Amino acid sequence: MSVTRVPDVAVIGGGPAGSVAATILADSGLRVVVLERERFPRYHIGESLLSATLPILDAIGATPRIEAHGFLRKPGGTFQWGRQQEPWSFWFREDPGGRPHAYQVVRAEFDQLLLENAREHGAEVHEEHAVEEIDTSGGTAVLRGVAADGAAFEVAPRFLIDASGQRALLGRALGLRRFNEFFKNLAIFAYFRGAERLPGELRNHILSAAFGDGWFWYIPLHDHTMSVGAVVDVRRWDRVAAEDPEATYRGLVARCPAIAERLRHATLVSPIRMIRDYSYDSTRFSGRGWLLAGDAACFIDPVFSTGVHLASLSGFLGARAVRSVLRGETPEADALAAYDQAYRGAFERYLRFLYFFYDHNTDPDSYFWTARSTLAHVPADLDARTAFVRLMSGGGDWDALPGVIEREHERWDDAIRRSRASALPGNELLRVRTTERLMKE
Repeated sequence: MSVTRVPDVAVIGGGPAGSVAATILADSGLRVVVLERERFPRYHIGESLLSATLPILDAIGATPRIEAHGFLRKPGGTFQWGRQQEPWSFWFREDPGGRPHAYQVVRAEFDQLLLENAREHGAEVHEEHAVEEIDTSGGTAVLRGVAADGAAFEVAPRFLIDASGQRALLGRALGLRRFNEFFKNLAIFAYFRGAERLPGELRNHILSAAFGDGWFWYIPLHDHTMSVGAVVDVRRWDRVAAEDPEATYRGLVARCPAIAERLRHATLVSPIRMIRDYSYDSTRFSGRGWLLAGDAACFIDPVFSTGVHLASLSGFLGARAVRSVLRGETPEADALAAYDQAYRGAFERYLRFLYFFYDHNTDPDSYFWTARSTLAHVPADLDARTAFVRLMSGGGDWDALPGVIEREHERWDDAIRRSRASALPGNELLRVRTTERLMKE
C-alpha cells in the first residue's frame, strides 16, 4: 500500500468485529481500509457460537459460505452445573421466532471466511500490517505502522474503528481498560482427537462442566478434534500453570470426572495454551473520530459463548453509527452516544446474567466458587455497590439486594430442576429476536 492513505474509515483488526464493520461500511459505498497484523488463517480461541449471531451473519451476506464450509451445527448446550449434579440442556429450537442451530467453528477458518467476505464486499484488506501508533491529538486519528516487508505506512481516516481484539491498542493507549475482579480467571486449553462426544442428539452440543476448581468447556469441531479448556482462578493457578502447563492442565482434567471420563481414550494433538485476565470493559467505547468494537472494548467470561456474538454485534452497531456520522445524518456525539448505550447495555445485561449463573453453582469447600459468590463478593466502596445493585436488580437500593438475589435464585432453581433453559431469568439475551431488535433500533 502507499505510504499515506486517507480513507473514509480505517478498521484495525480483521476478526469478527472488524470484518462485520468493514463489510457494512463498504456496502454503504464508503472507502474502508482494514489493517490486520497477522496473515489469515491464524489461530484464535472461542469456537462456540450463539444462534442470536446468525441475523448479523445474514446481514453481511456471509451465511451461504459459512453453511457451505462444513462447520458442525450446534443445536444447543449442555451444562453440568448448579445445585444438582445431573446434566441439563438448552436448545435453540426453544427460542420463539429464532433459529434451530448455531455453529461450532474452527476460528482460524471462520474468521478467514468473514475477512474474505469483507474483501469481496469492497473493503481494502491489508494483512500483515501491524499498527504501532495511534495519534488522536488532532481532529482525526492518524495510524502509523509497519508491513511485513518492512515498509512503513500511515493512514489518516475520517473515522477509526479499533477492533484490535484483546490487544486493545487505543483503549490501552488512552488508559480506558478496567478489569473485572469477579471474573479474574485463567483459561488453560488444548485439543484432542478421539474424545468421546455427548450421546445421541447432544453430540454437537457444547458441554460446560463445573468442578471444584472452576469449570471446563468441551466443544466438538468439524475437523474431528475436541476443544477442551479449564477456567480457573488466576490468583491460585497462574504461577503453577506457568511453571508446568501440561502437568497443571492434566491435573485439572483429572479433577473433573465429566471431562476426564470422556478423554480416557483421547490423544492430545495441540500445544497447551493459556489466557489470563481476559474479563474487562472500557470506561468509554468511543470518542471524537473513533470507537472501540469487539474485544477491544470489552470481553466477558466465555461460559455462555458470548464472545463472537458481542464482537459481531458491536461491529454491526458501530458501523451503523459511523455510517450515520459520515453521511451527515446524525451529529457525531449523538451517534456515538447511541452506540455506547446500545453496546454497553448488551454487555452489562450479559454480565448480570453471568453473575447469577456463577452464583448458582455453590461449593462451600471450593476456593473458586466461594470467591465468586455474588453475596460474598460485594464491593467495598459505596459507588461500586451502587453500580453492582444496578447490574443485579435493575434499580432499587442496597437493602433490597438480598431479596432480589433470593428471588432470582428461586427462578434459576426451578428452571434447572425442570430442565427448562427457556425459563432462566435473563434468557432473552440469547434470543434471535433480541439481536434483530437491536439491529433495527
